[in-house]
Amino acid sequence: MKEIVKIAILFALAASAAACNKSLDNGDGTDEIKLNPDPVQISGINVYRLTFSQDEFNMISEPGFELFPEEKIDYNSLWYFEGAAKDPVQAIASDDAHGGEVSMQLDNPNDGVWIDGCLQSIALKKGKDYTMTCYGKAAWAGMNAFAGVRLEGGPINDAQVPEWNPDSWTLFTKEFNSGDYTQGNVFGGCWGYPGVWLRFDDFRLVPKGTTQTSLKSDTCTETGNFLNASFTGISSAAKAVVWQGPDNLISIALSDVESDGTVYPNAYAVSNDMDFSDGFHLAQFVSAEDGIAAVLAPSGDGETACVPTAGVTVNGVQYIHYYSLKETDPENDQAWTANFSGLLSSSDGGKTWTREGRARWSGIGHFVQAAFYQDSRYLYMFGSNAGRNTPQIYVARIPVDGEINNASEWTYWDGAEWVASDPDAAAAITYGTASEMCVTYLASQQRYVMIYRSNTTGGLVFRDAGAPEGDWSGEKLLALDSDDGHLFSPTVLPSSVPGEIILLVSNF
Repeated sequence: MKEIVKIAILFALAASAAACNKSLDNGDGTDEIKLNPDPVQISGINVYRLTFSQDEFNMISEPGFELFPEEKIDYNSLWYFEGAAKDPVQAIASDDAHGGEVSMQLDNPNDGVWIDGCLQSIALKKGKDYTMTCYGKAAWAGMNAFAGVRLEGGPINDAQVPEWNPDSWTLFTKEFNSGDYTQGNVFGGCWGYPGVWLRFDDFRLVPKGTTQTSLKSDTCTETGNFLNASFTGISSAAKAVVWQGPDNLISIALSDVESDGTVYPNAYAVSNDMDFSDGFHLAQFVSAEDGIAAVLAPSGDGETACVPTAGVTVNGVQYIHYYSLKETDPENDQAWTANFSGLLSSSDGGKTWTREGRARWSGIGHFVQAAFYQDSRYLYMFGSNAGRNTPQIYVARIPVDGEINNASEWTYWDGAEWVASDPDAAAAITYGTASEMCVTYLASQQRYVMIYRSNTTGGLVFRDAGAPEGDWSGEKLLALDSDDGHLFSPTVLPSSVPGEIILLVSNF
């Protein structure tokens, strides 16, 4: 049986910050957290345990084309195929590999036509030296084969590779400076001629002279269920956002909660469960006279729902990042529009919550969905646009003793420095489809870890970096979707075990 912890906490409707006969439901009318001896699984959310080991740092995702060797190059991969003659049979996997099992082969018999065999966008820092390498083969030495990095809106840093030949894998190296540009497009391709073919393998892009190491996934294992040990009847929830709350409790914001046949748009709960070996037990919901109390009720007037995406406690004050949902695309449940995103705050341990009117970001901007990470000096907010196919992730920060509830006090990473008060100045720190995310720090490896769903890959992926603003590694796979559903909305549970991350992950 889990430990019983005393708490006196009332929760109020955040939109009005007024008490409305809402309280934590503990089954006996007292203020103690007591666990139901017969916990029930909350369907749709499970506990996962991740472990990692050291790996070579590389900013390119799937550098050796090994993840989906049976698919063409532009399917389920951040590599994509682009050229004047788009024929999917021209870009195929070859079992002649420099490393691993396959390489990418481009056939281009179209006389005088250029084709990129492979292309991938990478987030760069401004004014920084980088080194790009790859291995290649060609139909004959001296062929018109090129590789390099195109700076988006700027110069092309490439070179012909006449030494590539059909008999041996040959290394290509290109050093460049990013200048004032923050997007680099890594590519390899050739001009067409009958009989022309190229093979590429083992791409790598790193800061010049880097000695940093990276992470690789050792295990990603479902270890338990998300359990309702409260005295409120809950059968399912779409997703959860978890953070360390006050009084040594874990705070939880849930979306689309089903209770006794009624679906509530969101809810707030707490847990005193710090032992995840037998799942994660939710201890108490905030309830109202007519059921579960909403964390934040939609206001109407074009606001159809308020969706929590991140939570944090800073200097005893709790903040929830949420977005104001405008509408969901009726033909694509992975796409939606937002009116704006913003913060809720609670300075009394959750008794009352307030919409912070000065802490709002544009509904078409870069911080509609968010993840928080806090260290001793700063609170970082990682953001993306609305929807689950957003192509970039951005980052902002504010001192932990700063005015967190004022968007104009935040600073935004522009690829070179932190720029005050201008979210539009933010430069992408990653490229590749991403949705709800979480970010944490593995002290044992001295690496920041970002985890999110990739609709392109079809599962959970992660990246790692030595600093919140990057440079970030390429995507690496944690777990693919199964026939049981799609994995999304990971959120980190506090764990004291070095080198591991414990997640709650939704499944739809």
